[in-house]
Amino acid sequence: MKKTLLSLIILTLFTLGFSDDRMNYEEEYLPRLQRAQEELARLESEISNEEGDIESLKEQIASAEQEIERIWNEIYAAVGSDKNGVDAYRRQLNDLETSVRNFGALPAEELYRRRSELDRFENELNEMRANDISALTEFVNKIQTIDQRIKSIRSSIVVPYVTSYVVRRGDSLWKISGKKDIYDDPFKWTDIYRANQQTIRNWQRRYNAVLKEGQQEADLIYPDQEFTIPR
Repeated sequence: MKKTLLSLIILTLFTLGFSDDRMNYEEEYLPRLQRAQEELARLESEISNEEGDIESLKEQIASAEQEIERIWNEIYAAVGSDKNGVDAYRRQLNDLETSVRNFGALPAEELYRRRSELDRFENELNEMRANDISALTEFVNKIQTIDQRIKSIRSSIVVPYVTSYVVRRGDSLWKISGKKDIYDDPFKWTDIYRANQQTIRNWQRRYNAVLKEGQQEADLIYPDQEFTIPR
């Protein structure tokens, strides 16, 4: 009898505890679970819609890229070239621009000595300007900039103020006087001769030089002689 009563009490307590848990589950956890599932469904729907938008954008981008490529091919054809030809032209023009810029950074004396290279730059630029590709907007301003830089460098070159000159093999007073950085006038050779007459005579004595018939003292000059250039 006592055992039966004890069993009933335990069963009653268990049933009451289970009822409490069931109540908590239905009143608290089920609503939270339902809300979470609804939020998940909403997010999944949004993701699906976004993925649809992304696919649509990809198609639009692909279509735009095709249209751009078509237009570029028309442009290439208009200038009698293709993409590879325009790319090669661009590289050549960039190389020329770099060469002109580096040349302009040389010291003044070096610029004067190598001034003929400006003609080469100018000729190359004129050849590129004659190419129909030069009409592309990308290259119009760059060609003009390079042309202006060449002209600026050319105008900045000045004749060095030479006050002395070391004779080289094959020189004559006539040739020396005619050099642009000396007098640029061969007829002024007498100025050099008068200023360096003693030097010329000393070297002639050193080599025991004998004047031939019709030869003048000024004709006998030797490599490595250093002449004063009167100004």
